[in-house]
Amino acid sequence: MRLDYLKTFLTVLETGGFLAAAKKLGVSQATVTNHVAILENFFEAKLFDRTVKGAELTEAGKILKVSAEKILGEIEKAKSQISILKGRTVELVRIAASTIPGEHLLPSIIAEFKKEHPMAKFEVRIMDTGNALSCLKNDTVDFAAVGSLIGCENDFEKLELGEEELVLIVPKNHGLGKKQTVKLNEILKYPYINREEASGTRKETERILLEAKIPPQKLNVVLELGSTQAVITAVSEGKGISIISSIAARKAEKSGLIKTVKISNAKTIRKLYLLRQKKELNKTCEFFWKFCQKMETSFSQIRDNF
Repeated sequence: MRLDYLKTFLTVLETGGFLAAAKKLGVSQATVTNHVAILENFFEAKLFDRTVKGAELTEAGKILKVSAEKILGEIEKAKSQISILKGRTVELVRIAASTIPGEHLLPSIIAEFKKEHPMAKFEVRIMDTGNALSCLKNDTVDFAAVGSLIGCENDFEKLELGEEELVLIVPKNHGLGKKQTVKLNEILKYPYINREEASGTRKETERILLEAKIPPQKLNVVLELGSTQAVITAVSEGKGISIISSIAARKAEKSGLIKTVKISNAKTIRKLYLLRQKKELNKTCEFFWKFCQKMETSFSQIRDNF
């Protein structure tokens, strides 16, 4: 029994076939077949059924999957902790983050990561999306956590950390606050409070307006502010209405500051991303990236916590 047999087994499962697994691992298909055969002999059970759709797990294979993931996960965890202990990977992890992922997602993700890597150190700088992306392009940070990829869709490697909805917020006693939903063209009638030009929320708002064939210039903008909290404060004081993150809006509504209203005729769901340059990073950063990759498949669970 060798660890690489288990890795091969999980790669066949991940890719759906022996040939695809061989390509990903950089070995021959015969090697993959041999590794799986050794495992089947060891456990005296068939692990895969080959079908027209590819390789599918048998009941025995499903049992091994759970154990193999735990074994390799624990080995990787021990390897990284020993590496940190020996002083080889105490490098700082630098993240530039826009408001929503920076204030509402990253703290819990980093806290979970530090349970496995207690010596890891983080520096998270909160800024607008445009500046976060510039920092990443200029190599002054290792990662950017943002809520919009408009203009840089193919520039970086990316992971999905979560998703949320953009919603309308209005003062507590505003007429629109009595509605369950509003249409985008109704928003044009009222004073509007906008985020700054480089904001991801603003870029996503302009996207949904353009998709609805409404030029963003038609918004009756009376203020332009540099943070989500500043927008919430201005709306709560009756200075206008705005479209912001549902995560931030929900917290403000619970505090009795504003009312939130869903937008009915637009694609208001947006994803929250972690981005990196397409190059190798220091070991602590690579461990953090792998940790977030594991979370990517269950990012909806993170979203549901808010």
